[in-house]
Amino acid sequence: ARCPAVIIEKLLGHELSYLLALLNSKLLSYHLRSVCPAKLSGYIEFSASCITQVPIRIINIKDTEENRLHDVIVQLAEHMLALHRELAKAHTEHEQTALQRQIDATDREIDGLVYELYGLTEEEIGIVEKGYGSD
Repeated sequence: ARCPAVIIEKLLGHELSYLLALLNSKLLSYHLRSVCPAKLSGYIEFSASCITQVPIRIINIKDTEENRLHDVIVQLAEHMLALHRELAKAHTEHEQTALQRQIDATDREIDGLVYELYGLTEEEIGIVEKGYGSD
């Protein structure tokens, strides 16, 4: 069977980890759940056709603040990947708990930057957080 794929043709100066962070953020996950079909098991099918509908925030390279946000998101995404690698190697429950706390904190930080990047109001953030099942 053929497996559909999303091919990123032009990154336009964006790091791949920037796109990874956006796609894994609460905001874009919330969006994806609204446009992708749900399976009977309750899982969402993130198909290539759904992913192509995601409103990826393109950074204006001439804007210093947007560049800063891009770079911080990239650093946090790379840190998140490193934390997940460490978590996979953790031997004790204490190590796993400490790493999971760092992962959760990094995730919240990325979400906050994504909300800022997309210009969400507090009310809109509340809708996303509530719809995502957060406290």
